[in-house]
Amino acid sequence: MYKNQWSALAAFIALLFSGTLYAQRGEGGDKFFMLVLGDSITKGVWADTTLGEGNPKFYWEMPLIEVHVKMLQLLSGKRVNDLSNTMKYATLIDRNFDYISRRNLSALIGDQPYSIPSLIKKAQSREIEVFDASILAGCYKISNLIFAKIEKFFLEHKNHHDPDLVFLNFSAMDFVFNSTIDDFEDNVRQTFARVAKRFPNTTIVVTPLLDVVSMMTASYDMVTLPAKFGANALRCADSYRKIGFDVAVGVTATISEQEIFDKTAKLAAMQRVLDSEISALQDQTGPAAYEQFSGRVIRVDPLPVPGGRWSPYLAVDCIHPNTAGQRLIGQNIWRALQNDSSITDAD
Repeated sequence: MYKNQWSALAAFIALLFSGTLYAQRGEGGDKFFMLVLGDSITKGVWADTTLGEGNPKFYWEMPLIEVHVKMLQLLSGKRVNDLSNTMKYATLIDRNFDYISRRNLSALIGDQPYSIPSLIKKAQSREIEVFDASILAGCYKISNLIFAKIEKFFLEHKNHHDPDLVFLNFSAMDFVFNSTIDDFEDNVRQTFARVAKRFPNTTIVVTPLLDVVSMMTASYDMVTLPAKFGANALRCADSYRKIGFDVAVGVTATISEQEIFDKTAKLAAMQRVLDSEISALQDQTGPAAYEQFSGRVIRVDPLPVPGGRWSPYLAVDCIHPNTAGQRLIGQNIWRALQNDSSITDAD
């Protein structure tokens, strides 16, 4: 009797480690699996701070950022518009700046009541698994870095089932890295095609570009950090300058109304490109990967900023969303997901 029991147990263990059982239902089991592509906003950078309010942690993190930025510019080359330097720059940022991430406060990978994993878990009554493939300062110009993270995950989890949801977050960095409209179109098409080919049956959720020009011009002269701990008061303009964001976006103290108009027009043109590619993927027209895609595509509406007032939703660096901003993002994405009963309703 015992011999038969041990034989059965040994056979089960051999079956388990052979991968056969995992292959039947997929590693990850019945968990709802989210794959998230994005940037520092996705990672919740400085979400625990607020514009105009001091945070002791930020007082030592900001000088550290300045030192790192200068070092990285020397290491990677200052011409970040060049693709090889952009890739190098982004790789170094992702490795060196992770200490400013506040993942638990993120709308997309966090664990707050407004976070998408929490909302899906409640609606589905299922456990949630999230793989964050985001990169700090990430953009789809450097999508090879993002896809390298994804492929590494699936190499380490060979029998893992495909994601139920793939989030493609387009926030500010594609604009910041000064892509031309044609370059941006190529980057979007290649990214969509890679996701569609790799996960042909998934649901892809696409968020819109962030109006970074409006955000910066509205906040530029605001005092974000009171003088404290021996440090001088900090304006948003100082924050942008310290990390090179003013030059990267082109919003500086000398920007003209015409330049603001031109940058806003370029941002709108980039959004039209993104919308056009979303429609092409939905209609299965375009690249071969689009034609073979049998999943769904969900387009998230532009972020509604109440009254056009950005300051209540910005972190102390005047760039990233604070907790209120992350909540706004989470609510906006959830509204889009609620149109899909397979996501928001329990099985």
